[in-house]
Amino acid sequence: MLAGLLAAPLLCAGAPPPVMTADLSWGEIEIQVRAEPAEVQLDRDLTVVVTVTAPASQGVEIPDLRDRFQGFAVAEGFTRDPVTLPDGRRSRESRWRLVPGLAREYRLAPFAVTVRDTTVVPAETRSFPTRAVVFPAAPRDPAVAGEIEFDPKPYWIAPTRRDVFQGAVLLGLGVVLVAFCLRLFRYLRRQARLRRLSPRERALVELDRLLRLNLLDRGLIKDFYIELTQVVRRYIERAHGIRAPEQTTEEFLASARQHPRFPPAVLGSLRDFLVSADLVKFAGQDSSRQAADQAVATARTYIERDAAAQTSAAPTAAPSSPGSAP
Repeated sequence: MLAGLLAAPLLCAGAPPPVMTADLSWGEIEIQVRAEPAEVQLDRDLTVVVTVTAPASQGVEIPDLRDRFQGFAVAEGFTRDPVTLPDGRRSRESRWRLVPGLAREYRLAPFAVTVRDTTVVPAETRSFPTRAVVFPAAPRDPAVAGEIEFDPKPYWIAPTRRDVFQGAVLLGLGVVLVAFCLRLFRYLRRQARLRRLSPRERALVELDRLLRLNLLDRGLIKDFYIELTQVVRRYIERAHGIRAPEQTTEEFLASARQHPRFPPAVLGSLRDFLVSADLVKFAGQDSSRQAADQAVATARTYIERDAAAQTSAAPTAAPSSPGSAP
C-alpha cells in the first residue's frame, strides 16, 4: 500500500497537461481547435493546433490566422502538408506557438473558411464564418495588477567637463548668431530707410554721421577729407547721374563740363573744393580745424543750393540757372 501511495504522485506528475478543444465544424467540413495547456498562463507559451478535415472532393482553405489571435504575440506558426485518412478524407494541420500578454481576454477571432466543391461542373465555391474561440485564463495573483511596481525618482547626474564646454560653445555661437542677425536687420532697415530719402536728405544724413565720428579730434584728418569728398561725390552721382565716386578729380571735372547742371561758377567752386581735399589726402598737406570746418560748410552749402535749384527748375522742366559757388 505504501508503494502505491508513493507511485500515485509520480503518475500524476508524469500525466500530460490538460488540453482545451473547440469544434468549429460546418456540415462535412470538420474543424477542430486544440490548445495546450487548457488555461492561458503568463509564464508559459500556448500551443494551438487547428485541424481541418474534409472529403477529398472538397477543397478547403483557411486564412493566415496570425492576426486573428488576440491577447498573444505569435512566436511561430506553420502548416503541415495534407494527409489522406483511411476513410478517404483529407486532413491538414496548422500549428501555432503563442506568447501570452496582459489582456482582458484571450481568443481566436472568427475567420472565413472557403470551400471549393469539385463534384459539380463548373466547380462551386462557397464560404462560411466560424465562431470565436475563447481560451480560458488561469487565475492570477491578486497582488499582480500589471502596473509599474517601482517608480524611481529621477537622479541628477552632474555634466562632464566636455558637456559643459560643448554647451558653452553652443551658447556662445547662439549669442554671436543672434547679434549678427540683429546687426544685419538694423543694417537692412537703415539701407531701406536711406533709399527712400532724396539725394539731398541722404547726403545731409551722411554728412551728420561723418561729423559724429569725430575724426578730426582723433587726428584722422586724411580719413576725414576722404569721406567728406565722398559725401559730395555720392550726392552728385544720385542727383545728376555722373559716376563721381569712381572718377578722379580731373575725370569728374571733364564730365561735369559737359553737363548743363554745372555752370562755370559752380564748377570752379567744386574744383577748388576737390583739389584742396586732394592736397590733404594725397600730398600730405596739413589742414587746420578752421579749414576743415570751412570745407564742411562748403559741402553743405553746395548740396543745399544745388537741391534747391533742381526743385525750382522741376515744374518748368527748364535748365537750372547758374548758382553761386558753394
